[in-house]
Amino acid sequence: MRTFDGRSSGIYSRSRPTYPAELYYWLSQQVKATDVVWDSACGTGQAAIDLAAYFNRVEASDISESQIAEATPHRKVNYQVFPSEKTHYPDNYFDAICVGHALHWFHLEAFWQEVKRVMKPGGLFVCWGYNWLRVGEQEDEVIAQHVLPHLTSYWPQESRLLWDQYKDIRFPYEPIETPSFDLQCNWTMSQTMDFMRTWTASQLRIQDKGDDFLVEANQILSTVWQNPTQKKRITLPFFVKAGKIK
Repeated sequence: MRTFDGRSSGIYSRSRPTYPAELYYWLSQQVKATDVVWDSACGTGQAAIDLAAYFNRVEASDISESQIAEATPHRKVNYQVFPSEKTHYPDNYFDAICVGHALHWFHLEAFWQEVKRVMKPGGLFVCWGYNWLRVGEQEDEVIAQHVLPHLTSYWPQESRLLWDQYKDIRFPYEPIETPSFDLQCNWTMSQTMDFMRTWTASQLRIQDKGDDFLVEANQILSTVWQNPTQKKRITLPFFVKAGKIK
């Protein structure tokens, strides 16, 4: 499981994208009731706040105290710190369970047992994630040449599950068809650089050798971005998997 310190949690909270609004509406239409939903590995609350628009109560948990400390307060969201594999929730409690961009970090066998315990019969499990980013031809080339090569040896094995859209994970549910959703952001150059700084491999590389590669990439990227304060449309390839727990 990835953990965070206070500084990296702050950057994460500012720079990670919010998820498509259409996802939450679709999710709310797939459940029998909208009483209680669990946002598992909630991070700083990107999904929890949006889920609160459709559910009466949102239980949001994360293993990282610093992430929860940066989470956005909401009257319908209850944040708690503990691992998703062992929670304090009652049996047969949730109408739906969501995991946004985090399932690859879990001890899956233990997590699936917890899901079965706390989910109401026939409840909905939904997980989603995104890969990389696309800005424009020139910007993408700078990232490919001056950022990614420095990270090759720092990517954890778990990240490969995400890149493959969880195709190698065995889900204990009856799958349902999910629509396609677009994940796009309007970011300045500094927001884009901050996003890349939050990558797990970036954090590990910085701890090992420093952030010189990001400083250099920032200088080169500014020459093709032209106006660093100008916001550009960023596309993040996005996927969703869902099913009903038997």
